Amino acid sequence: MDLKPLPRPEHPDPYTVLDRRFIYESPWIRLREDRFRHRKGAEGRYVVCGFQRTACGVLALDDQDRVVLVGQWRYPLEVYSWEIPEGGGDVSESPFEAMRRELAEEAALRAQVWEPLCFFHPSNSSTEEEAFLFLATGLSPVEGHRPEDDEELLLHREPFQDCLRRVTSGEITDSLTVMALLGLHARRSGVQGGLPAELVERFFQRPADHPSAGRARWKGLDTP
Repeated sequence: MDLKPLPRPEHPDPYTVLDRRFIYESPWIRLREDRFRHRKGAEGRYVVCGFQRTACGVLALDDQDRVVLVGQWRYPLEVYSWEIPEGGGDVSESPFEAMRRELAEEAALRAQVWEPLCFFHPSNSSTEEEAFLFLATGLSPVEGHRPEDDEELLLHREPFQDCLRRVTSGEITDSLTVMALLGLHARRSGVQGGLPAELVERFFQRPADHPSAGRARWKGLDTP
């Protein structure tokens, strides 16, 4: 049975944008400040972080139902983190193309079967970032790939059920990894439904082919 959409107001957007100003840009992020008026009368400023690349990840499962995990040091958190293979898709590649590349570069693997698994917004209070997660099976090794020069990675395969326990214990905290594991757990637990066809298409399209409303707001702004 198809789910009915959750309720929403007739006019959901309460903001009138008075001005937008570019603040900062790097190869990875960009910042802008929006000056707004709320329909209740308040005025304020909103700083938005935009990501130049598309967040992508793959839950790769081997024939023993083990998850391929990548271990690395996460600089902003000052912690070591175990995660699914993931990375940022360039504007010239689809999430699918990005994750085929990342799976080869980070884990030296290819997959025979790729399925869109989850789509979500990692931090919708401060950024327009979107995340695309795949499930990949039928794994086999590939030669000639290695991590980037600024990456030190460890590889480990962990039983799927143990990965779930590490999520609930707080040992695995990376958002893409948590969402992928819980998404597959929901599917295996009998939760009905899936991604709509128009969203599935975006997993195989390049960003220029499907500019989101959030990304479109950067168009026309002068860089600093």
